Amino acid sequence: MTGRQMKLRGGRHRLRRSTETSSYVAMLERMIYAYGQRIADDPAALVHFRELEQAMRNAVNLGIHGANKIADSNGSRYSINEMAAILGVSKQAIHVRVGQGADVHAMLEAARAGGALVRLADVRGRRALALEAAGVPDKTGSAKELAAGA
Repeated sequence: MTGRQMKLRGGRHRLRRSTETSSYVAMLERMIYAYGQRIADDPAALVHFRELEQAMRNAVNLGIHGANKIADSNGSRYSINEMAAILGVSKQAIHVRVGQGADVHAMLEAARAGGALVRLADVRGRRALALEAAGVPDKTGSAKELAAGA
């Protein structure tokens, strides 16, 4: 998606910039490498690694589910076979991911109905619990992260 779009907000037209996928991916890569630097500065940040791995897997499955479900307005969309070729997997593997994406969609809708999709306090709490389970004290957390473990 590229270009600029006009969006009506509060009775006014607002210019909204669209971001192409390649630009978005570049931003995500920069953020992932920045997370690596965070680990260097705060090794306890490793507790979030599995959560982030799962979030990425869930996001991809959600995208595959959506791509399978929704055709573009001009009728062009990628087939199951094409998506399988892009990922280098079987079409059966894509079908599995479509089902997993439907589950993620339901989970996200339930989370949105309850308010925020990701709550910072919950992330801090998971950090504290994971460090406690590992038997490792939080030596590098912020005051709020340390308070979550108290």
